[in-house]
Amino acid sequence: MTDARLTSSKLLSDPQWLSAQAHVSWGKEVQLLKHLGLQDGMSILELGCGPGFVTELLLDSFPASKLTAVDLDPAMTELARKRLAKHIPHKVEILQESTGSTSLADESFDFAIARYLFQHLGAPETTLEETSRLLKSGGTLAIADIDDDLGGIIDGGLPSFSTLMNRLRGLQSKRGGNPHIGRKLWRLLRDARFERLTLDAILTHSDELGLEPFLPQYHPDRYQSLLSTEGGVSQEEWEQYRREYDLFITSKTAYIMSLIFVASGRKPPNTSA
Repeated sequence: MTDARLTSSKLLSDPQWLSAQAHVSWGKEVQLLKHLGLQDGMSILELGCGPGFVTELLLDSFPASKLTAVDLDPAMTELARKRLAKHIPHKVEILQESTGSTSLADESFDFAIARYLFQHLGAPETTLEETSRLLKSGGTLAIADIDDDLGGIIDGGLPSFSTLMNRLRGLQSKRGGNPHIGRKLWRLLRDARFERLTLDAILTHSDELGLEPFLPQYHPDRYQSLLSTEGGVSQEEWEQYRREYDLFITSKTAYIMSLIFVASGRKPPNTSA
């Protein structure tokens, strides 16, 4: 039986699509993480690691760092352990635990990262409180996530994609998620008493990278699970989208722009000593 806390994240959780999602914007994401203070050799906490694609990228980008990756989903943590077996335990530890309540010690980490996690959390405040506990004094939390009203641009076809997205937003909201979490991140960090807050946007587009890196996120097969989901899409709607996609990928005017929001804050220095 699926843990009720995973119902939002299970909507589109096939690892093959998550891999493309991790890689398409990583070059810009890692530069922003460095700008926010992440340095090689720091102790890193990854919240909501999924099957370990971003964990692997972090290990490659920060080879002197020790990572701890946490995810509630046992299937995802098992995939991550298999993917990263050669790095366990000397480089990375993978825990199947809730990001809102871990077994980790206080003030263990220099830097915490949550990528595409907060949109699935019914109680993000709990995860923020736990992350603050786990960060060292002055440690940084960076949250990368979406806001579906500002998620990007598709030009040159795919008008029925909006139908899929509207259904997906509705399903995610009903399951405790928030597809508009991007606009909430600053306030969430502020209310959790993080300091030196920042909010940045990472923009990627097909004129720069080509269309191919984006296509796995839009492939019709990725949305087939919505056919068998109550409140999802009908067979006719999915078939219409599939026809549009086939035309879109051969169109000379096809264009995709994607936008990710990254909010960050620092745990206040410990002044009790």
